[in-house]
Amino acid sequence: MAGQTWSALELATYKVYSRARIHWTSNDHPMADIPPVASMRRVPVIGLIGGIASGKSFVGRTLQELGAVRIDADRLGHELLDNILIRQQLVRELGPEILTTDGHIDRARVSALVFGNDEQSLRRRRRLESVLHPAIHEAAIQQVQTLSHSSPPPTAVVIDAPLLVEAGWDRMCDWVFFVDTPEYVRRQRASQRGWSESHWRDREHTQLDLNRKRQAATHLIPGDLPAPELKQRLVQLLNEMHAGE
Repeated sequence: MAGQTWSALELATYKVYSRARIHWTSNDHPMADIPPVASMRRVPVIGLIGGIASGKSFVGRTLQELGAVRIDADRLGHELLDNILIRQQLVRELGPEILTTDGHIDRARVSALVFGNDEQSLRRRRRLESVLHPAIHEAAIQQVQTLSHSSPPPTAVVIDAPLLVEAGWDRMCDWVFFVDTPEYVRRQRASQRGWSESHWRDREHTQLDLNRKRQAATHLIPGDLPAPELKQRLVQLLNEMHAGE
């Protein structure tokens, strides 16, 4: 590594792959032995969860307007697909058919392989997660640590990850916000995105039961509130968080 300049994602990937204790083919979740980072930081960390089309992105953007920094796990995952170590591991796990003609990961092909209700799709999805999640988690920890020591620090760090609870990343968080939106509203929003009913069912099936997500949350955020009321609610919660420090 001497003499090289590494990006946060490259460094995170290197660190994950150099850990002999992580077994990529294990059915156990690869983050099970990574400790929480609460003792490493002084900036509040908020986990953001919710159902599909619940409005998590809007809540995240509103928190950003209020001075928070949002870590988007999906974006980190997409960026990692360009990492050669990740690419090689995914080819070993899912096969060479996931590559485009120029050797890059075909995201649409990967989605078609892992998002389904059948057992084979589930196995493929677990393989995909076993490759991506450790590196995403490592990159998120590094960002939290960096932001914790920035001056001035952000109002909060928001970790927006669809599988936050399933992956155990809620252990990184002081609070977990569940964006609670009626199913009919979420279906309408998904339809406006151009999703078919079958696509909705497949994506919904891949996530943890919403009742279990609610139980894991410290706060429920109504996802169908008008924007001004939502912002006021988030201001109140951030004030409570900082008052309790």
